[in-house]
Amino acid sequence: MGRERERGRELASRTHGSATTTPSVREAIQASEEKNTVLAKRYGVDRKTIAKWKARKFSSDARMGPKNPRPKFLTFDDEVIILAYRWRTRLSLDESQTQTMPQLSRSALYRCLERHGFSKIGRTNVSPPLTSASLAGPYRFEITANDVALPDVVLDVQVFLAVEEVTKHAYGEVAEATPENAAAFLARLVAEFPQKIDAVTTDIRPEFVHLREAFGEGMPEIRPHPFAIACSAKGIVHKRTLFFSRKPVSAETARHSELWD
Repeated sequence: MGRERERGRELASRTHGSATTTPSVREAIQASEEKNTVLAKRYGVDRKTIAKWKARKFSSDARMGPKNPRPKFLTFDDEVIILAYRWRTRLSLDESQTQTMPQLSRSALYRCLERHGFSKIGRTNVSPPLTSASLAGPYRFEITANDVALPDVVLDVQVFLAVEEVTKHAYGEVAEATPENAAAFLARLVAEFPQKIDAVTTDIRPEFVHLREAFGEGMPEIRPHPFAIACSAKGIVHKRTLFFSRKPVSAETARHSELWD
């Protein structure tokens, strides 16, 4: 009896608390060609345990818990928007929580970022303190179309993301980056934001502008761009910037980048 107790203490110190075999015993089982019943009697375990370790190609304890953990309160789209916001703004965890999903706990937001490798992405920006003057507007949003690369998804997920320049208020949608979807996104942003939006800034990609507007008269004449029509209908000034990098927002990119796209 005392020997069995000593063996149990040894197992607990090396492997999972409820394990009945050590890594060395498991390797011996995997290397043996003897019958399961013979090995079970030798090592004092059930023959099902022998069969389990013979079927495995490793001798360490398997990961406990769900194989593909999913958050309880976040949809797939929610997670992708959070990742795009974190990448674009580089704000701290606390500020990201306030602006993206204030109803989400700080720990839940951290687990989401940690799950996809975005808990540390280089430098952290600091938002200027909000004053009554800054909260009074004018309100200007930067709108981007982002490719988010997730390890368990074959194709990159495309996200429209709008971030207000001063308040860092965010609005995002998972949608294919097309001119029609960009125009529809702007309409929903206007409906969602409680104040008058004065201007939006985008890059000069096809989702937002015709190439003629970016490169001059050398391009053929075409009808007005859907995004330009949407801006005009809402009385919003549309400003254009240079191209942003379209490389996918991924954990691998985040780990090797200290700068904005």
